[in-house]
Amino acid sequence: MENIKSTILETINNIATGIQKDSNARLLLLTQIKTAVDNNEFKLEVDLNREDKNSKKYKPNLVSFDKLNKITNSDLKYLRDNFQISYLGVNWLSKDKEQKAKIDALRDSFNAFIPMAKYGKDTLIKKSNSYFTGANNSKIRVNGNYVYEYCTSLNKDNITDVALNFSEVLRVARGYYKNENLGGGSRTNPFDSVIKRADTLLKEDMDSVKPFEMGSSKSEQLVSFLVQSGQKWLSELRKAREDISPKAKVEFSLNQVKKKTA
Repeated sequence: MENIKSTILETINNIATGIQKDSNARLLLLTQIKTAVDNNEFKLEVDLNREDKNSKKYKPNLVSFDKLNKITNSDLKYLRDNFQISYLGVNWLSKDKEQKAKIDALRDSFNAFIPMAKYGKDTLIKKSNSYFTGANNSKIRVNGNYVYEYCTSLNKDNITDVALNFSEVLRVARGYYKNENLGGGSRTNPFDSVIKRADTLLKEDMDSVKPFEMGSSKSEQLVSFLVQSGQKWLSELRKAREDISPKAKVEFSLNQVKKKTA
């Protein structure tokens, strides 16, 4: 049997160094992570007492992640770090450029896999002993109900299974996290959500294997407008803060605190 650990490390290395540039590299890593979990080589468990690890009275309290009512960003990071350090046996440092690329590759595929694992073992669909389809195996087959529920636009007709590339798989995963409110913090203001989404899309397009293909001929102009509007918004906000009276400044600060705690 092929050593899944070594194949995972090889795939991560290929992504980080650019050896494997085709669009299915991160999809391949996702399926390899699934294999490790399905074969019980790695257990998706969270230590609820991890913050007390340095205490003399520390005792681990391992709970299967699918039994948690809510998964936080801290839980996701714990699972990723545990997979990387305890299972793969490597401790990459984010300060090192090549190692940071490996951390990012694992994070992207791991975060895309977690919602699939929580949704059910049959979220990824295998046909003719393969999850892959499309030209150069650029897509994987995903349970149609999962896609329809968390990103309807990718399965408008609600068909049984849908072929998705990695960017689309991530879109569904984000829909899952948003729907289940698995952020670990307070619910994001709608205005802030739109800004964060725009920022994420720009970074995804810029950092993808084939950059600058998500948009159209109008994208450059639209991004330029967005930058101008953002700079003007910041300028006007700062002016507004400077112009208000001392009493109004206190009220403004109190309102900001109320918004954060609401």
